[in-house]
Amino acid sequence: MSQMPPKTSAKELFRRIINVITFVDLPIRKKFVLFSFGALFWLAIISAIGLCTMFDMSAKSKQMVDNIWPQEKTANIVIRKLRGANISVHNMFILKDEKGIRANYRRAKGTLDDSTSYLNALLKGGQVIDYNRATGQLSEPYLVTQVRDADKRKEIEDAISKISNIGKLVDEISGMRLNSIKGGAAAGNAGLEDKITEYDLFTRDAVTVLNDYAITVGKAWNKFTNTMRLWFNIAIVAISFTFGFAALLSIVFGVFISRSLVRPIRAIIGQIKALSAGDVDLSKKLDVASKDELGLLSREFNKLMDTIGHVTSFKKVIEEDDSIEDIYMRLGRIFREALALDSCVIYEVSNSKNTMKIVYPPEAEGTELYCKRETQLDCDLCRAKRTGHSVSSVEYPDICKYYAEASEAAHVCVPIIVGGNVGGVVQFVCDRPELCQVNDLEKKIGRARQYITEAQPVLEAKRLMKTLKDSAFRDALTGLYNRRFLEESFENLIAGVLRRGTTLGLLMCDLDFFKQTNDQYGHDVGDMVLKETSNVIRKSVRSSDLVIRFGGEEFIVLLIDTKPDDSVMVAEKIRESIEATKVKITGGLVQKTISIGVSEFPVDTQNFWEAIKFADVALYKAKERGRNKVLRFAIDMWVGERY
Repeated sequence: MSQMPPKTSAKELFRRIINVITFVDLPIRKKFVLFSFGALFWLAIISAIGLCTMFDMSAKSKQMVDNIWPQEKTANIVIRKLRGANISVHNMFILKDEKGIRANYRRAKGTLDDSTSYLNALLKGGQVIDYNRATGQLSEPYLVTQVRDADKRKEIEDAISKISNIGKLVDEISGMRLNSIKGGAAAGNAGLEDKITEYDLFTRDAVTVLNDYAITVGKAWNKFTNTMRLWFNIAIVAISFTFGFAALLSIVFGVFISRSLVRPIRAIIGQIKALSAGDVDLSKKLDVASKDELGLLSREFNKLMDTIGHVTSFKKVIEEDDSIEDIYMRLGRIFREALALDSCVIYEVSNSKNTMKIVYPPEAEGTELYCKRETQLDCDLCRAKRTGHSVSSVEYPDICKYYAEASEAAHVCVPIIVGGNVGGVVQFVCDRPELCQVNDLEKKIGRARQYITEAQPVLEAKRLMKTLKDSAFRDALTGLYNRRFLEESFENLIAGVLRRGTTLGLLMCDLDFFKQTNDQYGHDVGDMVLKETSNVIRKSVRSSDLVIRFGGEEFIVLLIDTKPDDSVMVAEKIRESIEATKVKITGGLVQKTISIGVSEFPVDTQNFWEAIKFADVALYKAKERGRNKVLRFAIDMWVGERY
């Protein structure tokens, strides 16, 4: 006897049917191809319903927009213009000056002519360009088709006839009003009032006719709107039903198909974790060519490798940046955008001044963010700066007593080592502890340290270059800008003044009898006087103004965006401050005075260097008139040739 095949249980049979229906037993590529075909089929059904509805509505809408809407709009424009003409006519009655009456007459006549032209366009068809005679504004032109309905044409012709009569009344009213003004008699106003009343009646009748026409046209538009709404609702119902059915099938197929992918996906995730825990080979990437979830995981892994590779190339990028500020901005953007460390602050340390300032975000400079203000005034109060080690409240809460935020806000401060010293501090803050996973935060900061390490030698080089550049434009004795700085930057300076339409005050300052000080007390005392003079001048002007040592005991003060003639008041303030200053020296005090010549650009001249020469001329006039004076340049001081 032959053996009978084993019976298949009902459960097993059901499972097999489900596997066939949901493509579980097929390869991944075929599985998604069939799934895509199913989705495309239902998408085609939905698209067909939508397109048919859209084309039908579009054809009918075009007909309405090309015919009904322009006709209704034209009627409304004419009604508006008739009301505007009515205002002009009543202004003619109210105004008492001939010029105003004539202006309103022209406006009323022009408006009535426009109205007639628009209504003729309805009768014949053509282009309508709405022109507002009060503002001079032109509206977008549009086309109107010829009105063919006999009743509507009769209404339009009736309106044109009434507007013609209105125009004649406007002529009569204008003539009567002008004669009344010229004659100086008020008796003519009675007849004028009758004309105004007659004009109002004609205007009312014309507006009524046009309103009736617009209402008739509007009824056609409303009928069209109701029809379109009905078709639209039918289309929405059909699309919703089809979409719901397709979505249900997609969910069923998606659930069963996803089950067949869980195991391989978990295997790939495990491989990624293994790679993340060990030494990372940047050249090693997952080679999965599929376009499903496996391919997505592969691309994410490769993206991670690219990110790590970006750290290694980061140094080359910032070496080509123009300034230290650019490097800080690049670091800040990487921390926020690439590493998702949103609350990030970068401080720059000035070891010479023992201070630190916020350089990122740049808008926060001079403010108190997460650390108390004292740390910026005395950078040794910052624990990370003082020790040169990272400071983390994640491991040790309340580790820094100068941290101004609530204790539950975690923060990590990482020092930037520049030239063997702490040149800056990067502070990362987690404002919402419930979102700060310790392991995740530590990984992000670990990656941030890689960028900081790459940036440190570049920051050192950029700082050195900046120091060298500053030394070329600074006076070594006083710390003020020197003449070379003025020669290099004056074009940008005057361009800004001219662009803003403001005034640049120029003060040429020269210490009186300074040579006697050097001869009597020596050059060391002279240097002390120059330093104190520069300090006094700096304190007497705004921080936005420029103080320049022009040479020897001569200083130039540039008052940027000052008001005309305010320069003399500032100069007088400087003169009084210098006169009141006493410089302590061995065995006594030295007290000096200063003479100041004042000119203003571009008030006195459009030539910047000529303006400086004018201030210099005024200075020497002040010297001639007894010194310790402020003298404003006047043209009669200039006796030589022009600059």
